[in-house]
Amino acid sequence: MKSKALILLSGFMFVMLAGWTSFLFAADIKLVFRFNDPEAKEMREALDVFEKNNPGIKVELQTIAWGNSRDQFLREIAVGEGPDVVHIAFVWPKDMGNAGGLRPLNDYIKNENIHGGFDTFVATELTTNEKGDIYGIPWTTDTWALVYNKDLMAQAGISKYPASWPELKNASKMIHEKTGKTGFGFPMGSAKGNTIWFLANYYWWSNGKALVKYDSNGGYKVGITENDIAESIEYFHSYVKDGHSPELMLSISTASDPAIIEALLSGEQGIAMMPPNMLRQLVEDFETRNPGKALPFVTKIFPGGSAGSKTHLGGRTLGINSHSKNPEASWKLVKFLTSEIIFEKFYTKQFPAQKVLLKNITFGPSLKGYAEQLALARSWGAYADSPAQIGSMWNKVGRIFGDAFIGTISSNEAGMDVIKMVEKELK
Repeated sequence: MKSKALILLSGFMFVMLAGWTSFLFAADIKLVFRFNDPEAKEMREALDVFEKNNPGIKVELQTIAWGNSRDQFLREIAVGEGPDVVHIAFVWPKDMGNAGGLRPLNDYIKNENIHGGFDTFVATELTTNEKGDIYGIPWTTDTWALVYNKDLMAQAGISKYPASWPELKNASKMIHEKTGKTGFGFPMGSAKGNTIWFLANYYWWSNGKALVKYDSNGGYKVGITENDIAESIEYFHSYVKDGHSPELMLSISTASDPAIIEALLSGEQGIAMMPPNMLRQLVEDFETRNPGKALPFVTKIFPGGSAGSKTHLGGRTLGINSHSKNPEASWKLVKFLTSEIIFEKFYTKQFPAQKVLLKNITFGPSLKGYAEQLALARSWGAYADSPAQIGSMWNKVGRIFGDAFIGTISSNEAGMDVIKMVEKELK
């Protein structure tokens, strides 16, 4: 009887042990990584490598458009949800971190020498708040440059690339008049994540103006006038009003819009603006469509004003959701995604935001304009340090410009609206 009881007990223990073993085996850590760029297929392949190197961790890849990504994440963190690791713009970490949405990474950075040290990354000041909390790891860096169709420039009789904003408008006009093609086609739409925000700031910065500047007392001030803003609106609107950029541009908000890309590929547009990853894709698409044909594109720096050519030092950052139940595993993923293999094999159209890796980049002829423009790019400076939220100003400037472009308000009214908006943001 005793032996029978022991047999039953042993069997029970075996079943229990087997059950616990099955439970433990099935209890993989599951992470969600939200990614905003087009290279979803390549990123999935990279995550497969991560999973193979880290048994017990599975990663779901979510994708979202850049225009929706900021507001979507802010909605989620407000209710304690969202992806474990999030892909965000350079200028978002402090706002999101201060809102309680991103986990400070100071302890991880202190305890681990991530790829040679945090100070080997660019734009780290954009991830760090006034208390020293670090809310992200810079992932990629870039700026924007102008892309010209050399053939259309030649047909228009233009031998010198524009060095000033008036020269750029004149080149756009000449291309249209001499070839019948679109001159400078650029997004003028007002959707979230719009492109006109960048163009407007490039125009202002090149003329010594800025929405936000440091004041003499260690604080911040509006660094532009209503007339400055109105003048920039009228300048960009003139491309459509004068007929060398189509009205379609008023409804386009992103430089990657198919209408712009197709016009470039088919030779129907002479000038565009874009970041380097987009240019690389454009080159690939052109070569696929036109095997053996000489590439017609060349990149050049943006025109300048009294302060020279100025663009932003942009890029992407990786952050960890403060609500993540698996922060250590999320940190492992962040380290992997910022490693050299990612840029060598998977995320090849992007420039790494690490100084050592940047030195290894070979800028070919088609990317020469970006190499020159990066040397002239500036950080967001007072924009990022001030109480103003860049993401909020970005969307609001786009909406105000859009209202002025379609005639809902005058350019002067738009200038006043922008000034009032920035003043409110700075309070």
